[in-house]
Parts: sequence; structure tokens; C-alpha cells
Amino acid sequence: MTISLSVDLAYCHSWEAGELTYPSGETEISAFANTPGNTQLQAVLCSKDSPDNYRFTLLLPNKVDADSVIKVVVQTDDSKVEEYAEVSGNSLDLQVDERLLAAVPDTSSMTLIFDKEDADYLGIPEKIDVDMHDAELTLKNVASQCTALCLNNDFKCSYPLLSSILWPRDRFSHTPIENIDDLCTTMIRSGLYRFKLSDGCKLALDRFYHANGEGVLSYVEKLFNQKNGSFDKYIKSWNDAVSLSPSSALNPGVRADKSDWYLTLYSLVGKRKLKEFPNSFDMVIEYKDDPTTLVYDIDIRYEMELLKYSSVLYRRVRGNVTAINAVEKSLKMWQDFYRKLSASLPNINQAQAIRPIVYRQMLMRVWKLAGRPQALRFVSENAFRQGTNGKTTTKEPLESVCSFFEGASGEQFYFGSDKCIQGIEDYMRTSPLKNMDYDDVVNKWDAFSKGWTGSIFYHDSLDDAVGETKRGNLGIALLSLFKNYGFGDYFLLRECISSRDRDICEYEANKAYDTYSKEFNYRLDSISNVNSEDGSKLNELNKLWQAYYHALEVYVDNLADSGIIPMWKADFVKGVACVVQTNALLNFPYDREQLPDISSDLYQKAPVENTQPNDQMTIEQYKYDDYDDLDEDEDMTPADDDEQTDSSADNIQ
Repeated sequence: MTISLSVDLAYCHSWEAGELTYPSGETEISAFANTPGNTQLQAVLCSKDSPDNYRFTLLLPNKVDADSVIKVVVQTDDSKVEEYAEVSGNSLDLQVDERLLAAVPDTSSMTLIFDKEDADYLGIPEKIDVDMHDAELTLKNVASQCTALCLNNDFKCSYPLLSSILWPRDRFSHTPIENIDDLCTTMIRSGLYRFKLSDGCKLALDRFYHANGEGVLSYVEKLFNQKNGSFDKYIKSWNDAVSLSPSSALNPGVRADKSDWYLTLYSLVGKRKLKEFPNSFDMVIEYKDDPTTLVYDIDIRYEMELLKYSSVLYRRVRGNVTAINAVEKSLKMWQDFYRKLSASLPNINQAQAIRPIVYRQMLMRVWKLAGRPQALRFVSENAFRQGTNGKTTTKEPLESVCSFFEGASGEQFYFGSDKCIQGIEDYMRTSPLKNMDYDDVVNKWDAFSKGWTGSIFYHDSLDDAVGETKRGNLGIALLSLFKNYGFGDYFLLRECISSRDRDICEYEANKAYDTYSKEFNYRLDSISNVNSEDGSKLNELNKLWQAYYHALEVYVDNLADSGIIPMWKADFVKGVACVVQTNALLNFPYDREQLPDISSDLYQKAPVENTQPNDQMTIEQYKYDDYDDLDEDEDMTPADDDEQTDSSADNIQ
């Protein structure tokens, strides 16, 4: 397609705004400037019926014969970067990222530099200096217009890009709002305040948004306040879940409302430190570099906290399937909202700092409804790390003989070789972990191993249910009792490893068992439909594996009760055993051409209602055990870095 110039070159000496509709029906809104060599630079910020949300294009004086890709150096006040550009027709589309395009309004100079051969081929100067007069004002006007068109007229755009261009350079610091701090806060102690959403506060923040936030915050406002939008759906579903939950639902601060939107606005314009602002908020605000990695690490930490508090909440409402489903639905609604919010915010520290505030508000509600369980303690050294590039995570000989590497990145996985199993057994021979329960586990495994290797389901593969050797897959369960190596086999249990929290590990172990249960029944049904005798054989083998697994449960639970291993470790070992066996069920090659195509989602938890008394195998679903009662009156706040964590969020790897 040949792209037209927006205006006659003779009449444009600085940046201007323009709208162009092509014969195909595509419409683009852009800021443009005429440049030397009879060229024009266009920054398209939104479009309709076009494949691109935005583009940065140099229009050429003549159409070229063949499409190609060339390198262009883009030099501004603060940077000099090499970009690729696609040449097609009379246009040269620079493949710049949003960050560079968002910086255009703030630079006083811009130069495009080409190789001599490329410049001669295109018929343009080797060096094109772009006049930046009126660039900031024009780009802001176009960004504001595009925001309205994308929200209301089905145009496509990048909201983070538009918001970056529109975000005030003073970070709202000179916004005149009288008494905003007094209207919206109440003192807890000297230097620390709590957010108070009074009528006066609402009015003041509404005025701030309409005067200073429209455009730059319009999409965020829509996410929070649109009827039947993402956040509105979360509020309704969460409050429905609260009404089905225990007496802790009566605690203040459990129900969701629109106060999160006003707290977000206050974070932009308020001057006081609030209890609702975790240290993560200040960390992002004060971070000197690109905050992307920091915010990602904070999200990972909060995800683990959510996993803990929700697992405690599920245990508190166990037996109430309706309540469990309602909580799960509401958290999915919130994740959908948070995903859209994260994708809409510009890569500006002040904007990215909104994310930990909003996440913490949700966490607080789950924490309170769960009965205020003990908060997580994060230690960066505990974070799950998989060995890569053909290297183990330690220099211990046992890890080396128990590992193999595969994939382009040389990723580490468990390998139950003869030397590995011998090393594990040598360790166990003199270990306090060896007792009568241990002997029972080994005997039960050997019975399963003998039955499996003599069956039609056995195959000589690392993915076999027995493993590389007759005790191969027993080895990883036993090894996990006393070592944490960098096996990729642990990936589905990574939150357990990183948190070392009993609630999280119990939840993940139960989820792994439920997944195993579901996959076994799928395989059993499929095989029985092909050959009922083979189905019966598989069921008998599963009874042997079940005997091993229940012996393993007794063994590790007794070790934990005796204080020999921590509680979380017992659940971790159970989870490992289930993950390994599930992988085996997914991979044994029984006449696959005859089997139905069954897909598996290892992250999905089997619904409680799917477990019937007469299922083909006996599996205890959702085994939430009561243990230490939680102190609901304990004054401990989750996601608050000051009060409860041993390390800050940027320590999470």
C-alpha cells in the first residue's frame, strides 16, 4: 500500500495533527512533520480497521521496487539507538518500541541516520534532522484525541503509549487541590495516616480526575467504574463469596467497593504516607531505573501471598462447595481486572506504583476473610531456581549424578540413574530419616515397580512410572526430603519451594493429588473402552501405587510430627510423588491411536463435585486437615513490607 502525505510539504514547517482515510477504509490519526529530502515523518497513535495500533513511519519521495529491511540509527537528546525499519512502497516503518516513541515529545532534537548505500537506494539524505518545534503539544493533542476515539469509537491504540505521552511531567505535583490530605486521611500516629473516604474526599478526588486525569487516566477510570466492567464484576462476585463465608465475613474491610479507585487517585496527588501503601509503593516510586523487573518481582511475591491466604480460606469453608466456587470465581474476576490494569499503565514509576496498592487491597480482603493467617516470610535464597546452561545449582556430587540437561537452554531435570539411587540410599543408610516407616515405603514401591515393569504399560523411557531404574522415581521423592536441587520437575511446586509455607505446600500437594486423580480416571476410562482387561490391569497397578503413596504419606507426616523435617517439606514430598506419577500417566504409550484425544491442564484443580462415592478408584479429594487454630485478632497485616517480611520485594528472584 502506498501511504499518502498528510499535507502539502510546502505548507508545513513544524509538527501538525492529521487524519487520513485510505480507499480500503482504514483510518489513521497521526502527528507528522515534514523533513529534509522531500520526506515526512509520521507518528500514528491510533487507527481504525488497520492491523497496527501505532506506527512510526518515514514517507519516502519515491516508491521503491522491492521490500527490504534496513538499519536506522535514531538519535535524541538522551539516547542513540539502532532500530530496524521495513521498507515497502513509499514508506519506511521504524520498528521502535513504545518507550522510544513515548520519549519523542520530551526531546529537543531527533536525527535519523542511514548507511550511505541504503540512503542512495531510498533517494534520501544519509542524515535527516527532524524539526521538533511544536512536537510535544501536537503529540499530546493527538494522544488525547486517540484516547477518546479508542474508548468510544472502536479505534485501536496502545493505552500505555498514549498515557505515557499525556502523563504530566511534574507527576501531578503542582495540581491545585485544596485540603486533599485533610479531607482524605486520618492520623494513626505521627507520620502515618489511614485513608478516609469521606464525602468531601470523594468530591475533591472527582474534581481532580475531571480537571487533571481525563485523558491520561481515562482507560484506568473505565476499568474501575464501567458498569459490568472488570472491576465491577469482581466487586459483585467477591461480595457474593463473602456472604457465603464464615463469621469473619462480618469483619470491617472484607467487602469490596469503589474505594480502591479513590485510593488510586489519592496515590497520585496526595502528600501523606498511608497505611494502605506498602513499602513496595515507595520502592517503585523511588526506583531510579526501569521499574519493569521490580514490579514483576513484587507481583510474584503477592501471588504467593494470595496462594497462601486463599488456601487457608478454602480450608475454612471446606465442605461448602458453593463458597469455594464463589471465591475461585471472584479471584478469577480480579485477575482479569488486574491483567487489564497492568497492560494499560505506562512504564512510568508513578503509574507502575499503582499496581502494588491495588494488589494489596485485594490481598487484605482475602486475608481478613481467611481469619488473618500468619503472614509469609520471604528469603531470597529460598526462591526456586532451575539449573540451566548444563550447570547444576550446587557443586554437590549427588546433584550431578541425579541430573540430566535438555533443551536449547540446557535445562536441568532429575535423572534416577544407578549412581543417583545408590547415592540416595547411601545417605539414607545412616540418616535419622531412616526408620520402619521408610522401610515400608521402599517395600511398597518395590511391589509397584515389579508389577509395573512386568506389565504392558511399561516402556523404557525417562517418563516411565518407575523411571530409569527400578527405584528411579522413588529416588526423587526421597531426595526431596533432604535436598532442594534445581530440577525442572519441581516447577509445578515452585511456590511451595520459594515460600516454604505449610499452607501453600499443603494446597499444592492436594492440587497435585487431585490432578493425578483426574488424569488416572481419564486414562482408565479410555483404556477400558478399548480393552476392559487392560483397564482392570491398570487399576490393579494403581492400587499398588496408592499403597506406596499412602505409606509415603504416613512416613513424611510422622517425620514432620517428630520435628525431624518441617511441615512444609512433608507436603512438598507428597506433591513431588504426585507430579511424577501424573507425568507418567500422561506419557505411557498404550495404543495411542485408539485412545480419545484427552488434554490436561496441570494447573486446573478438579472440582469437588466431580468426586463421587463410587468412583473407579478411591482418592481423598481436598484433604484439608485442621491444625493450629489461627488467631483472628492478631494485628498482622499482609503485603506490608514494614511489619512482616524479612526481605523486600526486590529480593525475590
